[in-house]
Amino acid sequence: MWKRVLRIVWIGAGLSFSAWMVLGFQATGVPGEVLRSNGQVEVTAHGKGWEFRKSDGESQAAGVIFLPGGMVDPVAYAPLLRNIALAGYRAHVVTLPWRFACTDGQVQELFAAIESLLLAEGGKTAWILAGHSRGGMLASRFVHERGTTAAAAQPPAGLALIGTTHPRDFSLAEIEMAVTKIYGTRDGIASYAAMRANAQFLPAQTRWAGIEGGNHVQFGYYRHQLGDDTATISRTEQQTAVRDELLRMLSAVRR
Repeated sequence: MWKRVLRIVWIGAGLSFSAWMVLGFQATGVPGEVLRSNGQVEVTAHGKGWEFRKSDGESQAAGVIFLPGGMVDPVAYAPLLRNIALAGYRAHVVTLPWRFACTDGQVQELFAAIESLLLAEGGKTAWILAGHSRGGMLASRFVHERGTTAAAAQPPAGLALIGTTHPRDFSLAEIEMAVTKIYGTRDGIASYAAMRANAQFLPAQTRWAGIEGGNHVQFGYYRHQLGDDTATISRTEQQTAVRDELLRMLSAVRR
């Protein structure tokens, strides 16, 4: 009987922990209107995710293609990208296959989606490829595998790596595009020390942009992530700092 009770408790605890983890990655605190068009921002859902652009059609010839963190609801990044659009730049959040892109086939599916956005409208837009956490790893892998080769008809104009220790399994030290590494000093998932340990894999022109008091989950609008530290600034303050860094890049690369 005791073995049966322990088995039930063990299974129940495992299911509860899994549910807690899944719920932690759901978007929270996102304003209800963030995915709705209005007189300022036009929001379009497509097979790859969502696009945000100014409603007046006067967007700059530059934009952001954003890859979410692993398992994180992509809606968690909609407020950031909507604010990018408000500043006059186009922005896409691209959904990861199964929210993780863990198999090679899923990664290649994601890369094909990125390439189609890079080539849209005749390649006239200078795109920053950005990613948070696992999204940053996938963004750096895309640049490593496809973004700097002759086969890439329209490579990204820049790379923004947010809350990630990648690249760490390959080197981007020789790439010539603009690179910004954005980190929070209270990030318990991707620490500054771990990032600096892999600094040799980044090009010399990499800009390191620290957000004092920022943690991992406040790079998006989701609940919690096991191992993260408590932020000492608000989510709004951290999001504003990320927006400003992305706008800095966009202003420099626009065609």
